[in-house]
Amino acid sequence: MKILIFALENTYEPMVPLLEEEGHEVRLLSKCNKIPLLLGTSEGKAYVSQQITEFAPDLVINAVPSIVLPTSSDYTYLGNTTASARLETHKWETREKAAELGWSLPTVLEECDMTAMSTYDRTVYLKPKGLNPWNQAWKIAPGTTYNAEFPSGTPAYVEESVDYEVEAFCFFTVSNGSYSITRMIGCSGYGHDKTMLSGSDWRIGKGDLTHFELTEAQQAAWLPKCTAWLDYIVTLGGNYEGSIEGLINSSSEVYWMEQNSRPSTYNNGSIPGTIQDWLDSLTTDPSKSVNPNYFMDL
Repeated sequence: MKILIFALENTYEPMVPLLEEEGHEVRLLSKCNKIPLLLGTSEGKAYVSQQITEFAPDLVINAVPSIVLPTSSDYTYLGNTTASARLETHKWETREKAAELGWSLPTVLEECDMTAMSTYDRTVYLKPKGLNPWNQAWKIAPGTTYNAEFPSGTPAYVEESVDYEVEAFCFFTVSNGSYSITRMIGCSGYGHDKTMLSGSDWRIGKGDLTHFELTEAQQAAWLPKCTAWLDYIVTLGGNYEGSIEGLINSSSEVYWMEQNSRPSTYNNGSIPGTIQDWLDSLTTDPSKSVNPNYFMDL
């Protein structure tokens, strides 16, 4: 089978040799003329279409939420729907939905243009409101802004920092109208340490990350929130791996951070059994998928 995969760098590279060992012909795309596909530019979309025409795949696996393809009679398509992709690319909408489903939310300090946020005497987080080239949160140090770094006309909002005990992650797979939670972990030193100066490979300091199992109390608070969220998002369709990120404070209150509608980068975790299990997890049975562990050995 000819398989075309497009994803972020350091995501599906470990899968390629496993697929090839099973006799599949694989083409993995992560950049378009040195432009990361994550940006969802018109050039990137045209590049993906060109590669599909040139390679003529039997199976297309799309792990880039900013590029959503229609289904085709020429190949099997596994990826986000427009609605499930928006869970990552439109953070304001997703934040509001999380509140409807019972998640606590960080306080919004202001709604602004990304070139005009106020200066604060404490650490805050700047987030774009809709689809944009960054699609991420920015940690803003006290007394600073990045107003000069962005083009004008990008709606955004600024969130208060949450006093939390643990960052929590829920890795999942959605496919064939159902979902499976593949891993829940706690972490410190992860996404909330990102700054404008970190560069594209901001995980360069991954040696400072600490991963651990959630306590029983943390898991008891975390799991119901994740289940309620997954019960909702599975109705939006799609065949993809993703993750939910939140914060749990000392009172076991759970705060919403974000959803990634794509697999984790540095996706070098193991898969159960064979590579066919992984393919099946994205096609028919999400319980066959196991998520990566960010270089950790638990």
